[in-house]
Amino acid sequence: MANTTSKKNYQYDADNDAVLQAAKQKIADTEAAAPVYAGTYDEQVKAMYDQVMNRKPFTYDLNGDALWQQYKDQYTNQGKLAMMDTMGQAAALTGGYGSSYSQSAGQQVYQGYLQRLNDRVPELYQLAMDKYNNDYALLKDQFSTTAQMRDDEYGKYQDALGQHNIDLD
Repeated sequence: MANTTSKKNYQYDADNDAVLQAAKQKIADTEAAAPVYAGTYDEQVKAMYDQVMNRKPFTYDLNGDALWQQYKDQYTNQGKLAMMDTMGQAAALTGGYGSSYSQSAGQQVYQGYLQRLNDRVPELYQLAMDKYNNDYALLKDQFSTTAQMRDDEYGKYQDALGQHNIDLD
């Protein structure tokens, strides 16, 4: 009998290699799981930066100041009352008759109250300036806080991306 050996042709079939397919799937899964930077705070940071950098210069409108209006009403009323009281006291000295003296004395008292009102202007100006500066400081603090939150978010993204790249290697 003749020894007949048949040669079988073996070829590597990558499609049926379970280990290779598992490795390919792991790479695909890892690539698909790449972190994405959300940029949650980017628009807020930009808007706040614009507010900080494009802030209008300080101006003060005395007539638009509510506190000035309160002082004005208060000092005007007190001045009128003081003027009438002074004129009444001066008229009493002359037997109840009005005189140029009583009118002049009353007007001086009234003018004194108006001068005290005007003496408040530098104080009100300083209060408005302080509010302007405090609002600016608050805006800058809010900007810094928001920018820090954005930086923290980006740092976490960088950490996740670094780990992702390690996983890919």
